[in-house]
Amino acid sequence: MLIAEKIDFKKYALLSLILLAISYFLARDMAEVKVMLTIFLAACLNQWMLVRGVQKITNVATGKEEKDNWGLILMFIGKVIVLLVALVLGVQIMGKRVIIPVLIYVLQIVVLYLSMKKSGEEQGSNK
Repeated sequence: MLIAEKIDFKKYALLSLILLAISYFLARDMAEVKVMLTIFLAACLNQWMLVRGVQKITNVATGKEEKDNWGLILMFIGKVIVLLVALVLGVQIMGKRVIIPVLIYVLQIVVLYLSMKKSGEEQGSNK
């Protein structure tokens, strides 16, 4: 089963919207809302790139794809760049309050974990 098929996107979207609503209420002004939204989108893009990267690695390991070292290297370097750019933007605009968007990033990782389908759900959907 593909990794993307193991994620319950409805649960992911619902939990992400709750996280966005909380971050909206923690913002002092519209600039902070934009920063938090940017870091949230960067976290989602980072997670998407992670899923795609792991999927490529597993496809190469199972022989479904040919080995593409440069593609994987660029994917994982891109993940780091996306996060760094978003966090630098956050520091520039929010200063010491940048901890809030960093917490959004960390909580988005928790959202991804909670959105993963458990092995029982996978077996139930295969019946």
